[in-house]
Amino acid sequence: MLLGLLCCATSLEAQTLVIKSSPAGAAIFRVKPIDNTLIPLGTGSAEFKLLDKDPNTVVVRMDGYRDVSQSFVKGAKFKDKNILIVLTRRIVRLSVLPDGAAIYVNGDNVGSKAAELEVEEGKPTAVEVKFAGYAPVRRVYQFERGGELPPATDRIELVDRVISVTTQPSGGELFREGASLGAKTIDLVVPQGACVTLRAQKAGWIPVERNYCNKDGLTLPPLEDRVVFAGRMVNVVAPADAKILVNETQAGTGSAAVSVREGTCVKVRVEQPAFLPVLREYCARENAPAPPLDDAVMLSPDESYTASVPSDQANLNITLEVAASHTEDQAWRLLSSIVLSHFDVLENSDRETGYLRTAWQSKSYADGAVIIRTRVIVKRTGNDPLRYTVKLASERSRVPGASLRDDENFLPWDRVLAAYKDIVAELQARLQ
Repeated sequence: MLLGLLCCATSLEAQTLVIKSSPAGAAIFRVKPIDNTLIPLGTGSAEFKLLDKDPNTVVVRMDGYRDVSQSFVKGAKFKDKNILIVLTRRIVRLSVLPDGAAIYVNGDNVGSKAAELEVEEGKPTAVEVKFAGYAPVRRVYQFERGGELPPATDRIELVDRVISVTTQPSGGELFREGASLGAKTIDLVVPQGACVTLRAQKAGWIPVERNYCNKDGLTLPPLEDRVVFAGRMVNVVAPADAKILVNETQAGTGSAAVSVREGTCVKVRVEQPAFLPVLREYCARENAPAPPLDDAVMLSPDESYTASVPSDQANLNITLEVAASHTEDQAWRLLSSIVLSHFDVLENSDRETGYLRTAWQSKSYADGAVIIRTRVIVKRTGNDPLRYTVKLASERSRVPGASLRDDENFLPWDRVLAAYKDIVAELQARLQ
């Protein structure tokens, strides 16, 4: 009878489990069934007695983790009295600035300003914070046992600005620090504390630059910006050695990018020795024809070059010293005879003063687009010995139809027509 009582008493004793937590620093609690208050049992490991009429619920808790609770049935058979409870969900309390910034977790909007993230072991959680006018910030939180843990609290502040940039007309290519960003609408990021220069280019238009700054004390960049092209650009291509002059200022040799500011016109002249110059006018004005994107200029040969020779005597006073064997009268008659053999008309001839000047003789080329005029001027400069100076004046005009009297249209030319190339040498030789 006594043995039977001892047996029954042993069977009524409470079961005891050993609860272990992972991480080892997690606290272990019993849940009081009446009011669900938590009764601390220990940290890392604790004995847990299974009671009658009790759910026998244990909670494992640690800051930065989601609680894990587990209930045990009294009388159940346990292969191992040591029960390991593992915290597998990391909690990240996230706050964001500016207020109103939207928080997306794995692509779903979970609110703004703050959120509580649950990062499950072995499953990355992607977070993106967005707000108009700011570059979004993306973070991925990962929880791997033995690896670096996600923070218990985190803060994401949007500080880099973003501008949606387009061009007008559309299709302009955008560049940042020489790198192309494409020929479409782009989101330009301006880092905090920095300035960014953006360049917009479109064939046939003058490039445009914008400078955006994200610095304290400076005007913040706009949310959107439209870069408007104004003024045209013409790529002028000519023979390799040809000069390209824009409004009489050389802009290049062989090729030049010619800018035409909005509301203006520019005059372009392409010239090369031995060729006829070509004139162009490009305008960026309302109701004016749009300039071409590219203009290939071909030059025609200038016939006045083939009819002339270069001369280092043109437009200079050359001294003629008369030999003692010639009297002044003989020298004057010889000099006049030589000049008249090349020129038809003398405008002025005075033996007493020793002055002679021919009329201009002209020759036209390219249907009057080029006019060459030539004359000789002789002056007596000494009597003992007898000396004269002779000047072979050679001038050229590229003004179509210019009159010989329009001195402003003629410029000295470093060449002389072949018909006059020997006159100075002849005078020098015959007067010796």
